[in-house]
Amino acid sequence: MGVIIKLDEHIANMIAAGEVIERPANVVKELTENAIDANSSVIEIDLKEAGMEMIRITDNGCGMDEADANSAFERHATSKIKSEYDLFRIHSLGFRGEALPSIAAIAKIELTTSLGDNTGYKIAFQAGKKISSGVAAARKGTAITVTKLFYNTPARLKYMKGPNYELAIITELVDKFALAHPDVAFTLINNGKVLFKTSGSGNVLEVLGSIYGYSVAKQMKLFKNDGRDYQINGYIANPLINRSSKNCITLITNGRVIKNPKIISTVVAAFDQRIPKGRYAITLINITCDPLLIDVNIHPTKQEIKFSEEAKLSNVLTAALKKTIDQFAMIQESENLVIGPSINTIQDQLDFLGDNSLENMKAVIDYSVFEQSTEKHEMTLPPLETSNLIPDMEYIGQYAGTYLLFQNTDGLYLVDQHAAAERIRYENYILHMSHPQKTYYDLLIPFNLDFSNHDVILINDHMTEISAFGIILSPSGNQSFFINSVPSWFPKGLEEAYTEEVINLVLESLDLNVATVRDELAKRLACKQSIKANHYVNDGEVQTIMHDLRQCNNPHTCPHGRPIIVKISLREIEKMFKRVM
Repeated sequence: MGVIIKLDEHIANMIAAGEVIERPANVVKELTENAIDANSSVIEIDLKEAGMEMIRITDNGCGMDEADANSAFERHATSKIKSEYDLFRIHSLGFRGEALPSIAAIAKIELTTSLGDNTGYKIAFQAGKKISSGVAAARKGTAITVTKLFYNTPARLKYMKGPNYELAIITELVDKFALAHPDVAFTLINNGKVLFKTSGSGNVLEVLGSIYGYSVAKQMKLFKNDGRDYQINGYIANPLINRSSKNCITLITNGRVIKNPKIISTVVAAFDQRIPKGRYAITLINITCDPLLIDVNIHPTKQEIKFSEEAKLSNVLTAALKKTIDQFAMIQESENLVIGPSINTIQDQLDFLGDNSLENMKAVIDYSVFEQSTEKHEMTLPPLETSNLIPDMEYIGQYAGTYLLFQNTDGLYLVDQHAAAERIRYENYILHMSHPQKTYYDLLIPFNLDFSNHDVILINDHMTEISAFGIILSPSGNQSFFINSVPSWFPKGLEEAYTEEVINLVLESLDLNVATVRDELAKRLACKQSIKANHYVNDGEVQTIMHDLRQCNNPHTCPHGRPIIVKISLREIEKMFKRVM
């Protein structure tokens, strides 16, 4: 007897803090959410040493009286929900009632608050115990100061990675809050220096400009779509402007910044072949729905939420994104590239918010590709046929055996011959594989392919999937198969290589759907058989490449998302030679 005991309140709070408070950013998140829930229109986040020494959150919200200020430090005390009914209709950001007692258990915390009447109230806690209280100024709102964070949990301090790392996490967090609540004026200060500030005007584009640079925000487009259960709107940047981290994709549901891997995957898939793998377009997504359709109580931080009818949400989002992505001009122009730090000057802001007369935003770009080529091209081809997607332009030569050079009155165009050939072959392969018409032919002399015992078992089990590509196999031994027929679109002389590629991909992708397998196969085959870099092409071949490229649905990027065509405007070239300013 007596083995099981009831933990005292302080230890229980420390355990709760271990779930909720892992680093300074968690303190900032919990306290900022409370400030937003208090209907604040101004929130200031003041840090010392990235919050390691001090965190102060000041708001102009509704404030509290003395009784509520004391109750707020009791575990499971909240003003956000009152019954089980409310738990499934969450409208607020915070509702667990653990933030203040959890922080108080592992730090010193001082709260000053007022309803804005004749008096205010001040209370301080440390190690879960009240250490002082009294009257304060009657400024409406609440100010909370946290110091000595993790002083009694030294093991937690060992997980901190230094002020710069912790500050980066907090900065991103405040960025997301500002995007979710553009009507709130946020200020982030560290060691007395203002790092981030918004006006609270409600202009989302203004906030996007503050975060990513106004030159980026100027190129973002609004998208929206309504389904039966979900309403979606947001902003998306030109796919040519992309980042190496998924953090540039912001998801907001009913005012809550969330994380949801499936929705992120939906966003990435919508950009398929528009940007390279591992790169992500800057995207802001607002999802509005009945609170009954989401569960925000599945994770202590309340960031990971669960959607009902998630497939329907993905369909609504995909339709909105793809429609907007198709509106962007996809020929990469050097003067519109945003490579390296974004421009964020006062003049840039003025141009973004008001007068649009500022031109030619600066960009960092390597112009060494324009060095004089030793190869001469005497012949000038007539202008190639026009297209809505590729402008009319004339061929003037090849550079470095890789880039085809064209010109028109607007400027100079570089076409990556390998990327162009990849795109042409990819769309051709997808067309044949997506609309099979049993157009295969029998080989006069079947060839033989050997496989491991493991692969033989899988091949026999997935013969239907393999035959769907027009490949007919028959056993020729315990570990080999005769290839009797292949699709008519397989290039002559490459039947064996293509067949092996199809079979290998099917075996690698047993858990993928047929469309995904076809897409990956088309990418692989298109890349392997396309014109390579450092390969000279004659004028007739150039005409054929460009003719076929103009027939493509997406002539601007290769199947892997790399650009096919880059434009350098005449004005940009004249600026390089100091002919214009």
